[in-house]
Amino acid sequence: MKLTALVIVSAVLIVGVPAVAQVPAHVEYDFSGTGNLMESPAVYSGSIDSGEPLLVGGTWTITIDDTGWPGDSDKALRWGYLDATYFTPNYNPFVYSWTGVFNAQTTASAPLWRAGRPDVGDLLGTAEVQFTIEDQDHNALIDPDERMMMVVSGTIIVVKNGTGIWAGYCGLGSYSGYTLNEDPLNWADDSIMGGTVLDIDDCSIPTETVTWGHVKAAYSE
Repeated sequence: MKLTALVIVSAVLIVGVPAVAQVPAHVEYDFSGTGNLMESPAVYSGSIDSGEPLLVGGTWTITIDDTGWPGDSDKALRWGYLDATYFTPNYNPFVYSWTGVFNAQTTASAPLWRAGRPDVGDLLGTAEVQFTIEDQDHNALIDPDERMMMVVSGTIIVVKNGTGIWAGYCGLGSYSGYTLNEDPLNWADDSIMGGTVLDIDDCSIPTETVTWGHVKAAYSE
């Protein structure tokens, strides 16, 4: 009887232990959402629709630092600034397109990236964002109808201050996709969809490798 009770208790304890998810070294997921460079802050965000099980059902966000840009009350003025600053200087006459690049060198700070799920944790990092617009009539001027679609792409640097199971993980990644805008004349939100690929590693410092140098560096920050 005692042995039976012990087995039952042991079984209950084993069943009650939550499974620890194994963090993958390679992550892929498809995403969708909305965003608008004409709004301040300039944010693109949405849902993670398929791919890595630890992320599906979660959300993602890219925030572009618009410090120094015209405010969003005058959309024409704001677009004129973006066109003159990011797109017109990057016109490629050989393929008839403009590519606006938003990164740590072209904005006040690097765009911030996040992807995750409340019950699992968040991956955090910085990103470079590129929007490419096709010059359909080859006149080197961005017409409203040409803003109806943009190709989007960029790179991601995953930093180790993530949360949950992603805490301590860092790495590199990239994403690509496109945006659609049904009403560019009225500065409507873009719909965005695409895919992301990440390669990540555990970048946390093991306890046994912490040295006096690490301690001094931590207290000097």
